[in-house]
Amino acid sequence: MTSRFLIPIGNEVRKGLRFAWSERLQILIELPMFGVFILLLGPLLGAGGNIVSGQVEWTLESETTSIMLVWFLPFVFFYMQVVKMFWRLLAEIQSGTIEQVYLSPLPSWLVVAAGRVVAALIETAFVAAGTFVIVAPFVDVHIVWNTAALIPALLIMLAAIGVSLIIAGATLVWKRIQLVNDFVLTMVMLFSASAIPLIVVPGWWATVGHFFPLTDGVGSLYRTLFTDQSVTDPWGQGGFVWLMTVSLGYLAAGIAAFGLGERIAKRRGTLGRY
Repeated sequence: MTSRFLIPIGNEVRKGLRFAWSERLQILIELPMFGVFILLLGPLLGAGGNIVSGQVEWTLESETTSIMLVWFLPFVFFYMQVVKMFWRLLAEIQSGTIEQVYLSPLPSWLVVAAGRVVAALIETAFVAAGTFVIVAPFVDVHIVWNTAALIPALLIMLAAIGVSLIIAGATLVWKRIQLVNDFVLTMVMLFSASAIPLIVVPGWWATVGHFFPLTDGVGSLYRTLFTDQSVTDPWGQGGFVWLMTVSLGYLAAGIAAFGLGERIAKRRGTLGRY
């Protein structure tokens, strides 16, 4: 009985890994840009006054760079999960293999999500290692990892799965939504930056940021890794209540959106038609 459930999950995971491997050259090309992004942006954060007065001193600070990595790497996972889910699903629609998802006794949303999340984790680990190799010669990186960080990391993963399922449901119906995809990711990146104390944002920005899927996950990681605050502190930026509510809310919305998208596509007869 167990094999009926594990075999389809394993098959989708292998497909996801093969899809990720086919894009290895793209990731290798992008990797230096990730490291350069950290190196170029680091000296500018928190230096708005100096920039205006033309007195910027181009120096890299260990603490600033370390905090930036704690913000940047969760976003990389979010990007890998959401964007690659869209492109993989689109490829399966174009090749006529999307129907394989429905040969499993498991819910289709679970099969689709499982087929992407393992590959996203591996890709993120590779990017994290590569970015560290690029950045470390220029500045010391001090991040003391602890087991408490696994809680926001897991909830970030659930939120990313939820958003990717929302995108996947929309892809089943409309197919060509890459601009929407890019817009969503840009907004997530901008608002998640309010969770780290490297830039000053308006109060309304910080408040709105709570409703975006990555903001409080990043805030909770910052609390856990750089301050003495507990990961279970309920309120504030990265508060546990916000983190749990938003992450589980996006997961539930993703499951519902994917189900709605596939029902519409099936009713129109366009599930496997590009």
